[in-house]
Amino acid sequence: MLDLDRLNAHSRLFADMLFKRWPEWLQHARFDPYEDFEKEALLVEVPRPVDGSSHGLFITTSEWEVSIGFGENFHSRFGSSGDPDEGNFMDEALHFLNDFVNEDVVIATASENGEWLGGWKIDRHRENLDDVAVEPGVHLRIRSWLGTYDREYQA
Repeated sequence: MLDLDRLNAHSRLFADMLFKRWPEWLQHARFDPYEDFEKEALLVEVPRPVDGSSHGLFITTSEWEVSIGFGENFHSRFGSSGDPDEGNFMDEALHFLNDFVNEDVVIATASENGEWLGGWKIDRHRENLDDVAVEPGVHLRIRSWLGTYDREYQA
């Protein structure tokens, strides 16, 4: 198990907040092997509960930001300006995680002829998933943490 005391200061701060909320995720934590600049940065890779997919949720900390990704084609960055005083980006990241795990927010990714076009978040309380419009030739995939709102659209 990862020794949280060996993380750098901002990674340790975020890890404390993260694992207080989701202690079961600690078993998926390690130093980020892809991080060259900050060897003490955190990487958490949580398999998707619905299918155990290796392309589940990932969370990284480095350079005063938190990156959260899901699946193969979506990630979002919090605090990416590099300014540690930019609001409380750690709280914003935790808020997003909470909304995603509770399936209040789902992830959409679009591709055309197998080429990635983009990924974004959809707040289910503001947008009706049945009203999602898809451009001709576009494949739209919607995924939720537990799979409840998974769907595919092809126009």
